[in-house]
This record gives sequence, C-alpha cells and structure tokens, in this order.
Amino acid sequence: MAWGLLAAAERQAAAIVLLHRKGLGHEAAPNRRALLEHMAQIRWLAEDGADAVDSMNRALQQSQKRLREAADAAGMTYDPTIADLVAAAVIPSNSAEQFTRFTPLFKRLGSVFLAIWRAETQLAHPTLTAAQCFFDDTAPDAVTLYSEPVYRQGAGNPAERSPLIAFVVMWSAMHAFNQLLPGQPWSDELQRIAAEGDIDESWTASVQ
Repeated sequence: MAWGLLAAAERQAAAIVLLHRKGLGHEAAPNRRALLEHMAQIRWLAEDGADAVDSMNRALQQSQKRLREAADAAGMTYDPTIADLVAAAVIPSNSAEQFTRFTPLFKRLGSVFLAIWRAETQLAHPTLTAAQCFFDDTAPDAVTLYSEPVYRQGAGNPAERSPLIAFVVMWSAMHAFNQLLPGQPWSDELQRIAAEGDIDESWTASVQ
C-alpha cells in the first residue's frame, strides 16, 4: 500500500513542477493538496502499521458501498469486482480509524503540514478565496476582473512556491517510506538531501 501511495505521490510532484514551468502554478493547487494527502497516509502507515491498513480497508468498504449505491441510483453500470471482494470482509475496527479523515491526520503530523494543507484546500476547491484571485473589489466605485490569478497584498503567491512544496513534501513521503524498508537503506541519502535542501527534519519527528 505504501509503495502505491509513494508512486502516485511522485507523479503528483512531477505534475506540480510541470504545471509550474508552464505558468500554471495556481492551477496546481489540487495536485499540491493531493501530494500532501499521499504523504500523510504514507506517514500514517509508517507509524501505525497494520492498524492503518485495517482502517484504510474499512474505509474502502464504505466508499465502494457508496459508489455502488450512487451508480445504481443513476442507472449506470460499473465493475463490481472490488466492491464484491471487500463487501463481505470482516475487518476489525481500531482507534486509528479516526485518521482516515485528513483533518485529524494532519493535526497529528504537526502544525506546519496542517497549515499548508488547509491553505491548499482553499485554492483547490471553489471557495471565495480561490475566486478572489480573479477579481479586485477593494476600490469604492469599481471592480477589476482578471483572467489570470492575482494574489492580495500580503497573501504571497503559492504558485511560486510549487517546486519547493513538491520537493519538501516528496522528501517527507520518501522519509516515511524508508521507515518501512528493512535496514532503512535511504537514510544517509535522505539526510544529505535534507541538509542540502535546508529541510527541517523536525517535521518528521513523529515517524520512528
């Protein structure tokens, strides 16, 4: 499971950098958010092991049940293979299930990642924060409309930080995955990269 999440995370990081190079860093917000969520789940697996796996499988049962109900209600056909496989499985519950929701999971991982995730969520979803990047209504008698995002003074430009965010979050995902490997073979290289990239390793302190 961790390898699948890591491989998906690497592609999200690549997409973030590519969009940045094409001048679409603003539009990479959903990818930045997805990368953060993949990293968080890898760290969860590294910390809680089998309990995290069981929790993910119980969540899969529920999501497949809801998917089947929605498809049936819409009169759509779908492949029931996964739904049938997990429907009858008896998976014990445990206290780690609370971390199938991202807010508790990011609170556990620490304030830095929680803050970044919440900020990216504001831009990834159709919120007023995201919409306000495309208009300025601060003048008393006029509204200025933009076809490209313009960030309010003091807000900073998250698009400019895309490559840095991708680098730090991908490093954290690899650090967590390394904890699951026998002998943790990536440790020296990860420490070297952290030193050269000025990564604060205290962000990963909860992964033992």
